[in-house]
Amino acid sequence: MNGPEEDKREQEMGFETDDPRMKEFEQALSRAMQRVEVRAATSAKFLALAEEAEKKRLQAGGGIRLIKFSGYTGNWGRVLAMPRPRAWMGGAIAAVLAIGVFAGAHIREQHEQHERQVLAQQQFEAAERITDETLARTRAELERRGINLYQQ
Repeated sequence: MNGPEEDKREQEMGFETDDPRMKEFEQALSRAMQRVEVRAATSAKFLALAEEAEKKRLQAGGGIRLIKFSGYTGNWGRVLAMPRPRAWMGGAIAAVLAIGVFAGAHIREQHEQHERQVLAQQQFEAAERITDETLARTRAELERRGINLYQQ
């Protein structure tokens, strides 16, 4: 698995390759990652199951399809494919998108209206506070000059 280029690179990077546990691990890893050929019987079983699933799908009207390819020289292979979209799916997707756009616009409008209400409330409270302060200063000035507004 390790060629001379990889050994050189590992030495340059500072990997310890003298560790027997590491070498054992690398050997086990290389054995585990070796290509294993599938037996013809296993392939035949898999394709038989796929064909059976295709027949059930055709009877039910949906599911995964089995597509067979063939050429001039015979059978080229088979591929599993997802079902074709129905004619109404495009309209349904468009409707969902339109609802999403209108719902988003409505939510944004509500948010902006709430922000305007909060701003108006803040402005009202500021105006009320300024009025109260001005009225308190005016009363204090009048009392300082001897005018009492609360005479009965």
